[in-house]
Amino acid sequence: MILPATPLLLPGVAPGLGADPLAGVREAVARALSDLTEGGRLPVVLAHGPRLRYGRMRPSLAGSGIGDRWLPWPPTGPARPTGAQAAWGGGARPAAGTGASVALLALAGVLGARAADIETLEVPPGTVALDGGPLDLLRHAAGLVVAGGGVPGGQDSGPDALTDGIRAALRAAGADAWTADVQVFEQAHDHLPPEYRVTTLAAP
Repeated sequence: MILPATPLLLPGVAPGLGADPLAGVREAVARALSDLTEGGRLPVVLAHGPRLRYGRMRPSLAGSGIGDRWLPWPPTGPARPTGAQAAWGGGARPAAGTGASVALLALAGVLGARAADIETLEVPPGTVALDGGPLDLLRHAAGLVVAGGGVPGGQDSGPDALTDGIRAALRAAGADAWTADVQVFEQAHDHLPPEYRVTTLAAP
């Protein structure tokens, strides 16, 4: 599935907005993630990043100006429980970028601390040739959670945009043959994009 990589997808990170404008988007993402992880499956998170890297990472929205204490860490609440911090590897793991972190935290809302076992693949914005470990990770994944969102400051940096690197990774995973079901959520808030999209991908 492809979810919009906006921190607003996570509850409680922008209390100044008052009413929750993304409640419907969040519910659709949670339903799709519940289906994707049914039976204990752990998908791979695919997201834009400054360079190619993969492995188990910890979520962080520091790059968006949101401190770790505001993150909805599993299993509950905005405060970070000691057990959850240990599950994410504390400070020992590298911090994922914003897009991957949004996806990881959305998965944590469904999986709880088991989300700490999820592998993440970040790819640079340009077209990239994938081989070795990253390619194996894509081809053997029990599902993909793709964080939308273009390059910050780029021509298309909306929460639903896909960089050339993400598109190349999806092609490497065989997604060209998948069908897409797109849910569109229109927005009327002055400071939000006109719409958000949640895309569910299905293999033939």
